[in-house]
Amino acid sequence: MSRTLYPMTQRFIAWFSRPILLGGLLLSIPAFYLLLAGETDVYRKIGHGTYIFSALIIAIDVYLQWTKNRHRRRRRHGKLIMDAIIIVGCVLSGWPTSGEWGVIEWLLRLSLCTVILLRMATLLLQKLKPSHLMQVIGLALLMLSTAGAGFYWLEPNVNSYANGVWLAFTTVATVGYGDIVPSTPASKIFAVFIVLLGYAMFSIVTANIAALFVGEEEKLFEREFHADIRVLTREVQALREELRQRDKIMLHLQEQLDRHEGRE
Repeated sequence: MSRTLYPMTQRFIAWFSRPILLGGLLLSIPAFYLLLAGETDVYRKIGHGTYIFSALIIAIDVYLQWTKNRHRRRRRHGKLIMDAIIIVGCVLSGWPTSGEWGVIEWLLRLSLCTVILLRMATLLLQKLKPSHLMQVIGLALLMLSTAGAGFYWLEPNVNSYANGVWLAFTTVATVGYGDIVPSTPASKIFAVFIVLLGYAMFSIVTANIAALFVGEEEKLFEREFHADIRVLTREVQALREELRQRDKIMLHLQEQLDRHEGRE
């Protein structure tokens, strides 16, 4: 059992092969909401500083990856360009601003959040395999609990963490019972990203479950196929043995016939 789980755990740990980049991307999320929902200058300063720190962490990871892979002939620059866009966006977001966000600033900040979300998806899901079902379910539960904490912080109508988790679940599942709904701009934007992440996570979980069922059927077919091959192999060996016995009999008869003809 341990021999089968150990490689699976190794492949799962490979998801986090760039923990510095992942940490920088995750830091940009509270930075966005500290600026959006922060009611005092202290929250805004912390948000700006978090954005700058996130850009610094991502830049360090990009530099380390560039020095590691710069001698390779074939390099893919798509993710590097995405990382550079995120660094520039975090630096600009960390620049102190005053007053409410305008339309252009809203679009730029939401575009940055979208790019960060896509980069996190490519970072976490690029090595996904059906054998990671339990780990994917664990990530889904972690996302649900984190989303509950986010709603508890951002939504005034959520008066407890349990209600935050409930709102996160109804948002991810797109059920929409209506008992608790996002009412502030911060919680509404948060709900949009939670819905997108929920679609991705639920589709991954269901795809993994379907792949496991298909894999079991393939294993059963493979076992039956190998059993048929073993039966055919035994039959072929039996036929070969029967032919060898016939050849021996024919050779013995031929020798007797030659002796009889020699006597005559």
